[in-house]
Amino acid sequence: MTALKQRLLRILMLTLFGACAFLLPAQNIDIQSDDDKPLEEKLVYNHQNTFNVAIHSRGFGAGFKIGRIKSINLTRNWEAEVVSLRSLKEIKTLNISTVNMRPFVYGKLNYVYVARFGYGEERRIFGKPYWGGIETRWTYEFGASLAFLKPYYYQVVTYIPNGSGGYVETVQEQTFEQGIDILGRSAFTKGIAETKLSPGAHASLGLSFDIAKSHTSVQAINVDVKVECFPMGVSIIDSERDRWLFVTFMLSYNWGSRFNKY
Repeated sequence: MTALKQRLLRILMLTLFGACAFLLPAQNIDIQSDDDKPLEEKLVYNHQNTFNVAIHSRGFGAGFKIGRIKSINLTRNWEAEVVSLRSLKEIKTLNISTVNMRPFVYGKLNYVYVARFGYGEERRIFGKPYWGGIETRWTYEFGASLAFLKPYYYQVVTYIPNGSGGYVETVQEQTFEQGIDILGRSAFTKGIAETKLSPGAHASLGLSFDIAKSHTSVQAINVDVKVECFPMGVSIIDSERDRWLFVTFMLSYNWGSRFNKY
């Protein structure tokens, strides 16, 4: 048994030495020293500007961020974006008894678009290896919101007395009322001058996954949950008038660059 153990130990040692002899040359080829890295990989940048397009649980949007890189683990951003806001109860329909009429959402009161301005931070969780990969950060942001409520107009049938005991059927444009005979939706431009404002605030928390190959560029996919409130209320659809709290889930694609500015 002792001789067998010694033989097995020799085989194990030879295997280990052989593996080391095989792996060390490959390791020398793959690993770069700091002197061998490109210049842009050695620099620490202090600015990061990005644009983004997003889809969320109540619509879509776009925006930009102006960032200041404070350290390898922290970036601070000033952000602005514009998003649409719709009700989850909206159902688009079509009056099949008419021709060449636009589809409409029954009970819709306003088109709503929200401009957001805020401050946020990105804090690194997992860094990106030198050969590439994904850098993961957690993010938060908070700030002011301003909702624009443009009335939603319908083309409806109305009946006007003709003075002889009968009625004349006409088509007019008006906002939603219970019991109206809707033919279709009016043009988007109708009612722009009647747009109202509703101020509010928002806050969000999420994760950012940077997949860019170069250290000087940003290509990130962000996943966020956002809470937004409007003290004066926002009316999108008749069954949810003056709603003041909205929770949305957002998926966005961010692209931009890192650079030095002194």
